[in-house]
Amino acid sequence: MLYLMSTTVIPHGADGVWHMATISTGQAIEMVTAVEYTSAIGHESSADAMSAALGMAVTANRLTVCPSPSDQFLCMRLHRRPPEGVILDRAALEQIGFSWALMTYLGLLPGRLKATA
Repeated sequence: MLYLMSTTVIPHGADGVWHMATISTGQAIEMVTAVEYTSAIGHESSADAMSAALGMAVTANRLTVCPSPSDQFLCMRLHRRPPEGVILDRAALEQIGFSWALMTYLGLLPGRLKATA
């Protein structure tokens, strides 16, 4: 499954091995046009910025993702941290700038127990 995310923060409870790589906007567009995806973008302004960058409609969908091994996450990676407590509008997101990260969940290492804390 491909999830669209507005952050590269690993979902709670998704312990294990992750792979992350920077990809181009062209590669991001190819991904979202080639496979079915689920939006897990929590803010409308982030969905608007992603829509503009990808040239397609992306909806906000505030949900908690529980990944399975091989799930992928197309993430917006902001070029700097926003001020504390501020929800950025699309113009502010575009002013800060962002690139794309593709994160893949590989699962737990063999012989490792999932953390409970």
